[in-house]
Amino acid sequence: MKQVSLTTAVFVVAAILLAAHSFYNEYAALPDGPRWFRTVFYGLGPWLCAFAFAGAKMCFQILLRKEKAGFRNTFAWVTGVVLALMLFTKIIS
Repeated sequence: MKQVSLTTAVFVVAAILLAAHSFYNEYAALPDGPRWFRTVFYGLGPWLCAFAFAGAKMCFQILLRKEKAGFRNTFAWVTGVVLALMLFTKIIS
């Protein structure tokens, strides 16, 4: 069984906690259908942003320098940055 790295586990827990906070606070007035839909996409937001950014970076790397390495590091870095920004905005608001 493949083990999950500590940073990935922390990112998953942080995304789940941020989504749960939004479910109970920001989306509380919505009916259950749209409430769950928004919560799921809010929780998946950092992962989708990281996938798009890392994918674009890899495309440009392959086109310009013919390198095919670095997707995982970029993905983890962007996920961490997006989660940090989401947490920062939750704290400020």
